[in-house]
Amino acid sequence: MAKREALRAGSKASRQATPNSQPELEGKLFAEQDAGERTHEKLVFVPRVDIYETETGLVVVADLPGVGPEGLEVTLEKRVLSIYGRVKEDTPEGYSQAYREYEVGDFERQFTLSGDFEINGIEANIKDGVLHLAIPRAPEAAAKRIEVRSVS
Repeated sequence: MAKREALRAGSKASRQATPNSQPELEGKLFAEQDAGERTHEKLVFVPRVDIYETETGLVVVADLPGVGPEGLEVTLEKRVLSIYGRVKEDTPEGYSQAYREYEVGDFERQFTLSGDFEINGIEANIKDGVLHLAIPRAPEAAAKRIEVRSVS
């Protein structure tokens, strides 16, 4: 029993000792944790994502609260899917902030996809801060018989 409590206390202390752990940011992940020397003007979070594989391709569902279609950039280049969402801070005019529990920042995430996908067939829509991407697979190249000739 005492051993179990010591393990709990140790894991709690290690969670609190991380440099980016702040109680108000507990539910979000920082994009900068292991990213090297990238810099941004404001906080950048890693959005939570679900990826489903279907018979025709992939479906990606990403949570991007506060991001609208005008602030969203999705690219697929050399099998790297990049999602970047800019959040517009909307502090009411004439008000000064007294207390904040929710940190506002942009969202950024990248994935390397295995296989080939049809870039021109990708469909994306965002509603209420939830991005839905449908990424169809590229058709497989048909097998071709190669004629071998004799060289004299």
